[in-house]
Amino acid sequence: MADPSIDAVAEAAGVHRSTVSRAFSRPEAVRTETRQHILRVAEQLGYTMSPLAQALRRKSSTFVPLIVPDITNPFFAELAKTMTEAAGQRGYQLMLCVTNGDTAQTAGYLTAMQSLYAPFGIIAPSTRVDIDTLAKIDFGQRMVVIDRVDEHPTVPTVTVDNRRGIELAFEHLRSVGHRRIGYVSGIAGTHTAQDRMDAYRDLADDPIVLDSGADTEAGERAAAQFVAMDDRPTAIIAANDMVAFGVISALAAQGISVPGDVSIIGFDGLGLGARFNPALTTISQPITDMGSIAIDLAEKKAADGSAGHVVLEPELLVRASTAGPRS
Repeated sequence: MADPSIDAVAEAAGVHRSTVSRAFSRPEAVRTETRQHILRVAEQLGYTMSPLAQALRRKSSTFVPLIVPDITNPFFAELAKTMTEAAGQRGYQLMLCVTNGDTAQTAGYLTAMQSLYAPFGIIAPSTRVDIDTLAKIDFGQRMVVIDRVDEHPTVPTVTVDNRRGIELAFEHLRSVGHRRIGYVSGIAGTHTAQDRMDAYRDLADDPIVLDSGADTEAGERAAAQFVAMDDRPTAIIAANDMVAFGVISALAAQGISVPGDVSIIGFDGLGLGARFNPALTTISQPITDMGSIAIDLAEKKAADGSAGHVVLEPELLVRASTAGPRS
């Protein structure tokens, strides 16, 4: 007799297959009485949950890789957290894969996931996605990108409307009286960073780009340039929250007050921003929705080959790091 399947257990227990999966992989997510009932039924049927063995035997699995460049960046940490929850609700097991920006490492993960019969995967790049790498590996055809990939419309994507986010930042700063507004860019080479930079240059009356980079060191370099300027901007838009944190900290070390001497606004909406001192005004992107929508797009691509492209709306969160300029 063939080994019982998870579907057989679900039918016998009178629950959905995803509930059976969670009972084994995430028992804390299932009510105690329901989990105990599922385990009794599974034992009676002789079913054991061995994801790796099942994947190799059935040539299918519930493993879903999330490939990110850097887990030390809170954006990717928050994305991983929300996607773990979204994947678990659908009966998948999220596998976090960190590349440190190495495209060869990305290819290695894709090959490994193909060997484990993952149904699809999600990639959140720090540099432009190496579409050639995706194309060379069969599993690469089942990836969703959290970024914009205009030149490859067959790749499903979910991103935020970066231009609208920068517009919101300008609208807020100008509404409180700022006219000379500087900018600190994100990592060069990403669609996200380029979109935000292009929008800034289009909207700024007198563009002042202080530095590039997506780490706190970039913020420190930008702060040093700011201090050395004779005609300083009265406000700064940072390409992401991490850069904004770096700018604020470095300016504070120089005795420059935020927002007293200069207003700072970030982009991401990280939870840390609300607890920073001063609390960070930021353009929030819906990280929770990104993860859930990415899985929806991946499932649809796996089912019918379609490539959906979703652009999410950002939101302005006004906090303590922005105020009107000193007269």
